[in-house]
Amino acid sequence: MHKGENNHSGFIKGLYLLLFFVFLFPANALLQDKKGIEELIRDLGAEKPLIRRDAAAALGRAKDARGMEPLLKALQDEDEGVRREVAKALGEIGDPGAVRPLGAMLEDTDEFVRVNALEALGRIKSDEAVDSIIAGLKNANPLVRMSAAASLGRIGNKKAIPPLEEVAKNDALSHVRFAAEQALAQVKGEAIVKAPERERTQRVVTDEKGIPSLAELEQAAERIKGEYGLILDYKKYDIMDLLDIKARMRMRHPGDTMESLLGDLLTQEDKERNRRLFEPKQ
Repeated sequence: MHKGENNHSGFIKGLYLLLFFVFLFPANALLQDKKGIEELIRDLGAEKPLIRRDAAAALGRAKDARGMEPLLKALQDEDEGVRREVAKALGEIGDPGAVRPLGAMLEDTDEFVRVNALEALGRIKSDEAVDSIIAGLKNANPLVRMSAAASLGRIGNKKAIPPLEEVAKNDALSHVRFAAEQALAQVKGEAIVKAPERERTQRVVTDEKGIPSLAELEQAAERIKGEYGLILDYKKYDIMDLLDIKARMRMRHPGDTMESLLGDLLTQEDKERNRRLFEPKQ
């Protein structure tokens, strides 16, 4: 955006800041965050699914215990997008009372509801959740199995060691085996084999562990490009990052921005390369 000549600089800078603010923060989220808890709870029963989704997300950000029971009821919402946001919100609130209801969501028909439920259980870090999460290691969806492994790693209960070892040894997919290896390292208190955020590099298969090869990373990046238009330098990511990017793009809401959806995953170069995909349509 042009800053304009000196005589218009004040106006242009103000407009620039306004557009920058709107671009980074979805309008719906801002409006929801201004609402009180009781109003957000009422919005969970709104007719439009988008309002219900935003209300659930705002209740999660608020981390107010008053949202717990209404969110538990909203786990049965007919809209899968609402159920995804509700599961995530319950994890952010972190009340152990949500463990069993979230465990039941591991049978949800929507894969991303299952993924969010697993991530929420990992956030709550209750030993009561371990058995439910272990069952997720056998899910037919590889993203669900990876999420189950990650959650078990966060909780750190040693009961998870045998099933994680089984997955690390025998899962059909190399990136699921690698996720189980990482989780095992966490449970055992060992160092996790993962490059720093700014120094991600590909891991070429050189031994029996089957760590994802360059070809696998390239194929995953090509699928993301074909489905969502994102152009990624696949050598800068590991397979779990690419799967996470794909999952987030699939769950994208109309008001999501680059920063709110992918800001913690993409390299700076890929943010600039793909920013046009998130520009408001004229």
